Amino acid sequence: MIKALYEDDEILVLDKPSGLPSQPGEGVRVSVVEAVERDLGFRPYLVHRLDKETAGCLVVARSAAAAAKWSRLIESRELRKTYRAVVSGSPGGVSGRFDDPVPGRGGDKTASTEWRLIVSFGRRADARGPAAEPGVPRPYSLLELVLGTGRTHQIRIHLAAHGLPILGDDRHGDFALNKRLRREAGLRRLLLVAWTLELPGGRLVRASSPEHFAAFLRLFSDADSTDARVSQDSA
Repeated sequence: MIKALYEDDEILVLDKPSGLPSQPGEGVRVSVVEAVERDLGFRPYLVHRLDKETAGCLVVARSAAAAAKWSRLIESRELRKTYRAVVSGSPGGVSGRFDDPVPGRGGDKTASTEWRLIVSFGRRADARGPAAEPGVPRPYSLLELVLGTGRTHQIRIHLAAHGLPILGDDRHGDFALNKRLRREAGLRRLLLVAWTLELPGGRLVRASSPEHFAAFLRLFSDADSTDARVSQDSA
């Protein structure tokens, strides 16, 4: 059953599970649209979209007029969204921003992604970035990310381009590592979640921790900091 984290007369903020497509399409048996109709009793209007494998906060509207209004709010960045991701490697700092253009229809598009390091864990923390010494295992890192633009796959492209591929990303990530983690850690889903959404007026809505995300962190004792334990955060 799909869960609503917040609702009012115009919108719902859903806790979208990983693996559920946002919208109907060819080959899609059930999407967010059908899940809301089935579980909550009305057919929603999508305000924005998340990739199929990305879990977390997704806004849908009760009417076309509300969808248009809230789409404008999202496009204007009046709704602050944060994401969390587990990546291979460590960024070599505590915060920063990627401004590389990303591919889009008609050519490259400007893009901006801010990042903050929550914790590096599981491997030597001095093996940083894409230039880690050959033979030295890379750490994993839990990052928090804020989009300055909303390009398709922007977070995944930016992180991969800077030697920090998201674990479980079979499109832009480290395919050999994903295969190994599938075998050794049972990781079969993308470790990216739309973590929080700040609504106008300051109300903060937070997604529940996806089980596959929390389960991966539980494998590493050095990921067990107060800030990193997403499995203990309350919605």
